Amino acid sequence: MTLAADVAAPDDFFQNAPCGCAVLAMDGTILRANSIFQQLTGVALGSGDAPRWQQLLSRAGAIYYETQFSPVVRLRGAVKEVAFDLLQPGRERIPVLVSANLQKNLDGIPVAIRLTLFEASERRTYEAELLRARNRAERMAEVVQHSSDAIVALSPDGIIQGWNIGAEQMFGYSHAEVTNRALSAVIFPPDRQHEIPEALTLLRRGEDILRDTVGHTKSGREIHLSISLTPHMEAPGTLVAFSAIIRDVTARKLTEKALLQNEKLASVGRLASSIAHEINNPLESITNLLYILDGMATDPAMKSYINIAQDEIARVSQIATHTLRFHRQSTSRSDLDVRNLFDSTLVLYRARLLNAGITTQIDFCDSTPLFCFEGELRQIVANLVGNAFDAMRTGGRLRLRSRRIVHPRTGTGGLRLTLADTGSGMSAETLSRIFEPFFSTKGIGGTGLGLWITQELLEKNGGTIRVRSSMRPGRSGTVFHLFFARERSGVSVTTSHSTDRLATAPLESKLL
Repeated sequence: MTLAADVAAPDDFFQNAPCGCAVLAMDGTILRANSIFQQLTGVALGSGDAPRWQQLLSRAGAIYYETQFSPVVRLRGAVKEVAFDLLQPGRERIPVLVSANLQKNLDGIPVAIRLTLFEASERRTYEAELLRARNRAERMAEVVQHSSDAIVALSPDGIIQGWNIGAEQMFGYSHAEVTNRALSAVIFPPDRQHEIPEALTLLRRGEDILRDTVGHTKSGREIHLSISLTPHMEAPGTLVAFSAIIRDVTARKLTEKALLQNEKLASVGRLASSIAHEINNPLESITNLLYILDGMATDPAMKSYINIAQDEIARVSQIATHTLRFHRQSTSRSDLDVRNLFDSTLVLYRARLLNAGITTQIDFCDSTPLFCFEGELRQIVANLVGNAFDAMRTGGRLRLRSRRIVHPRTGTGGLRLTLADTGSGMSAETLSRIFEPFFSTKGIGGTGLGLWITQELLEKNGGTIRVRSSMRPGRSGTVFHLFFARERSGVSVTTSHSTDRLATAPLESKLL
């Protein structure tokens, strides 16, 4: 049997195949090739010596054919879809996918290799686009996974399929803990678990949903949430999944609440100031009339009643005057009489303190004025006295003290104000957070800004604050120490007193 007979192939299949076909001798010489193969390679057979297949490849391709491709075909009998670059006469590279099988004669001796070629330009382009799309998707997945917002992938019935790191940090659940659980049951309290099922009606119509709501964490802490739900649809309008982007807006909600509360307080303050200002004129008239009556009265009992009325009118006038002082905001520092500061604050709280059975005591070891913004210091002391009152609703003692000291750590002379109460005290956890904005133990009645603002105002006035507290039965209470290094007209005070710790120990031991 001749070689030509051995390598013959049906002309109708060989010539009309939808791909390039060729028969190679074992050394790679092209024996036969159809028209598509000749178009792809730029080779015209019959015009001279037939080229070898290796000559049509790039240098790397030729080496690969000799060392890898051809030996594998000889060993296994076939190879499927290996990529090669063909070099046409103009040196243009054409990517092709090559499959090969080994042809043997009747004696089982390999006599030829049959090749089929498919142009892979479009496939290369597709694969490159696919790779770029995959890289973009991986980068986007990385962004989603590490986003600070909670991003959740859900099935059409609201079951969690994906849970990013932001969701883990926000709600406290790991991905494994929530997978295949209903989103409603994970992030909502029982009274709000209807929200996601209700939203599914709109999602199935292809509508996006954005709403604010309230959820809770794994620990049970309540948080305010902004949730954006996006449906993922397939033809013909079927909801196949939806995603949720969840943002913790607790700080924003608390800020809005605090701003609203502060505006209400400011409005009340302005109203109180206006009332106090308007009260002064009728008070002056009443005072004058009482003075005239006192001169005209001859009955001792009548004079006694007139004197009581004069004392009460004087107290009303004092309250009105102090109310105006608290409302006024100073624009520059000035010397402030600390005794007057304490007295005016207690005047405003006098009725509430008496009704609660709270006794007050003011101690002065020194009458040095405090160089500060007067309105801000009044706000600081009022905040601390108000907190002491809240801690002693069933009675107690409140002591206010002023003295010159040398700071035990810095050695700087200055003025220290002490406010101590025998109230309920604070736990170590509460004590560690009292200066955080929005942290409050007063429930709905507190904004959590009082001590935070107090600390800010102290820093503005060059002061520092230190606090001790105890909840021990019979020795509970809280002591605030405010230290100011500058006392009068910006001059730092130097003093030889260094008994700071010893002088305050008796006071603190009684209260704490």
